[in-house]
Amino acid sequence: MKHDFFKELLQRKNWNKSSLVFFAGILGVFLIFAGNTFSGSGQNTKDTAVSVESGTSSTDLYAAQLEQKLTDLLGQIQGAGKTSVAVTMESSAQTVYALDEKSQEGSGSQETEHILVSRQNGQDALVEMVWEPEIRGIAVVCQGADDITVRAQITEAVSVLTGVSTNRISITKMS
Repeated sequence: MKHDFFKELLQRKNWNKSSLVFFAGILGVFLIFAGNTFSGSGQNTKDTAVSVESGTSSTDLYAAQLEQKLTDLLGQIQGAGKTSVAVTMESSAQTVYALDEKSQEGSGSQETEHILVSRQNGQDALVEMVWEPEIRGIAVVCQGADDITVRAQITEAVSVLTGVSTNRISITKMS
């Protein structure tokens, strides 16, 4: 009976699109589980953890420095005159800490821990990288904003320097 079932199953006329999709899905699920089961047996792998800094002081400092640099630079554009810049941030800076992931061969369990570095005042987690906060928008107030050429030059300069799209840059005339 088994032999007849498989023989009949393998005949080409019994395969339609829905059965092919069904068997491809089952094969895909099997490959996913098999890949997760056999990966990293007994090897140490390095991973990362992302943490958002609790204080906004570094974000405020970054925004203030950016505002000052833009104010100084945009004030040098011919026709801009006196300039003031305000920058708002989407979120705070994110710090990525290095992790060490250890897999146990027999049990299949995994253990993850931060990589620690000795400092003078104790141990700290190893910082892999720090992502600067994303800029939400930039407002520029200047004396020469009524000139379309000056506005275009300021918009282009701010966009190039910060990577912010032009629809997030506002330029108005100073009173």
